[in-house]
Amino acid sequence: MGSTLVQGWQERKKAKLESDIALDKAKTEATIKRVQTRDEADIAWENLSLEQSGWKDEYWTLVLSIPMIMCFIPSMNTYVDAGFKALETTPEWYRYFIGIAIGSAFGVKITLDTIKQFMQMKKGA
Repeated sequence: MGSTLVQGWQERKKAKLESDIALDKAKTEATIKRVQTRDEADIAWENLSLEQSGWKDEYWTLVLSIPMIMCFIPSMNTYVDAGFKALETTPEWYRYFIGIAIGSAFGVKITLDTIKQFMQMKKGA
């Protein structure tokens, strides 16, 4: 009778252990699948961005290069300074939208979380 009790206890313990192992395996497989799905979505986003970028990245590269080039021309320095001072007077939301437009043209994935993180960084600075 004692050996039957011990055997029953061992079988329950073994079944519990097998159940725990199966649960851990299922959780691990779900995590792996979630990571793979996220990676596939990121790759799809990058490919779509490259396909749809068209002329936007070239345009913004040109626009961003102009002030830098003008800085090397002494007679243009005042225009560069005046331009940046004028940009400082524009509404903050406008500057954010310009940043988002430039970032998206270069394929930066801008999400609501990215914007929130930027806003928190700005408040901390």
